[in-house]
Amino acid sequence: MIQRKLKGTRVYEQVVEEIKQLISSGELKPGDPLPSERQLMQEIGVSRSSLREAFRILELLGLIESIPGKGRFVRKPRTENKEAGTVPLEDEAILELMEARRILDPAISRAAAMHALPSNLTSIRKILSKTSQNIDDLSQRAKLDYDFHLALAEATHNFVFVNVIKMTFNLIMATHERIYSLLNDKEAFLNEHKGIYEAIVDHNMDLAADRAAKHIERIYKTLQEAMAR
Repeated sequence: MIQRKLKGTRVYEQVVEEIKQLISSGELKPGDPLPSERQLMQEIGVSRSSLREAFRILELLGLIESIPGKGRFVRKPRTENKEAGTVPLEDEAILELMEARRILDPAISRAAAMHALPSNLTSIRKILSKTSQNIDDLSQRAKLDYDFHLALAEATHNFVFVNVIKMTFNLIMATHERIYSLLNDKEAFLNEHKGIYEAIVDHNMDLAADRAAKHIERIYKTLQEAMAR
């Protein structure tokens, strides 16, 4: 378990990293219970609020789960077959997120094509321009990917879509180094975003949804194959 005291202004982030490391190393295995809040507070010297914020993030990342009346546990993989067992839990959580985006992204692009205003199109166009200028910078590509999809959600003028994208990309940004290091697709990434934008400019809902579906499907399969290796 965690032996050292943690210090710093964003202590909860350090707690997240420590527990992720315990899961990655196998010291904490799927189905294992986490120590109690009191025990962890004593072992690592953090407040209950920092600890609970760390738990919240770990749950969002799909690494732990809370079972009422029992406590918090390392989440078990969805599938029990041998092939799925070779995929680390964090990677499986990323793939589950991308599965959800296979449904969300086409719906958001369709709604954006229906409702986008000139100001929305201007915002998206500026993001695409920045993307082309920063395509080789992994962290910038991750941030601009978030900016692009948030701008699409804002173009729907539906607050639910906006909040869903914010939550989705909170998870993506938390693991962006892992995700974008596996996506050696800089040109495809930019061209597919441009294609979605062009369909939205034309208010072609079917084309926008189709291009968004193909975009996320390619990403999902690329990640799936890379993680399997």
